[in-house]
Order: sequence, then C-alpha cells, then structure tokens
Amino acid sequence: MAREALSRLIGDEEPAADEVAETHAREEESIEKPIRTAEQRIGAVIAAFGSSGGTRVLDLGCGEGRLLRELLKDKAFAEIVGTDVSHRALEIASQKLRLEDLPRIQKDRIRLIHGSLTYRDKRLAGYDAATVVEVVEHQDPPRLAAFERVLFEFARPQTIVITTPNVEYNVKFETLPVLL
Repeated sequence: MAREALSRLIGDEEPAADEVAETHAREEESIEKPIRTAEQRIGAVIAAFGSSGGTRVLDLGCGEGRLLRELLKDKAFAEIVGTDVSHRALEIASQKLRLEDLPRIQKDRIRLIHGSLTYRDKRLAGYDAATVVEVVEHQDPPRLAAFERVLFEFARPQTIVITTPNVEYNVKFETLPVLL
C-alpha cells in the first residue's frame, strides 16, 4: 500500500525534457528582473563618463538623486555635484543618499546645489563631464537657447551626456549626434 501511495504521489512518468526546460525558463524569468529603461540610461551615462576619463562630474537637473547614488558608488569620480531648480527634490535627494550619515570621505565627494539651468552659474564651470538626464523635455522652447548657452558656453564640460525619454524630444537639438 505504501508503494502504491508513493507512486500515485510521485507519478510513474518522468516529465518530458521540453516540459522541464519550459518550467525552468519560466522560473528563471520570474527570478530575473527586467532592466528598466531608466536604469539603462543611468548605466549608459556612467559608462560614457567612465570612458571620458573625467573625475569631476555634474548631474544637471538631478531630481531625487538616482544617478548621483550610482556615481557615488564609483570611486573614480572624485567630485560629484547635483543641481536642481527644486528645493524639495534636493531635500529628497539628500535623504535618499543619506548625506548626513555618509562617512567623511564619501561626504566630501558629493554636493547638492540649488540652481537653474537657464542662468549662468559660476559654480558649474570647470567640470570634466556633465549630464542632463530627462530634463531637456521639461524646458520651455524659448528657454532652450538660454540652457544651451549655460551648458555649452559657460559651464563647458569636456563631456556632455543628454538623454530624453523618447525620440520626439530629440528634434529640439537637431545638431547633436544620436547614440543608440
């Protein structure tokens, strides 16, 4: 009786190889999280900064600090500055980055500043690289010229990475090369 009960529970037949492979594939898919587009952009920005060799970087329009957090993990970046027009976004970034709790050596590497991307700001000059991640599309068309001057004429980092959430916004900068 015990053998009969076990054979009913276990089953006499082995599952087919394709059934096993399909089950295994579904299990792997459920374990692996898909990489979100925002994470891909951040990875691309960090890769571009890394290949540029710059150690002093700006995140213009840093928002709540998602990119700053990733930059801070990379010790190659000696100075990281995030700037945003929103005081509230900077407060949230400070909390999410836990700036108050960082060890002194980490805290000395990062700084958050309040500022607008449409006004010349001496604090933005002299950096090796700058990024503008999903910020351009928030600029009013009349202010894009001012933003362009601030970034390319006054701040003048050697490397600039600009991303937009979709191709419709890329027409605002017709002369920039598109990297896919």
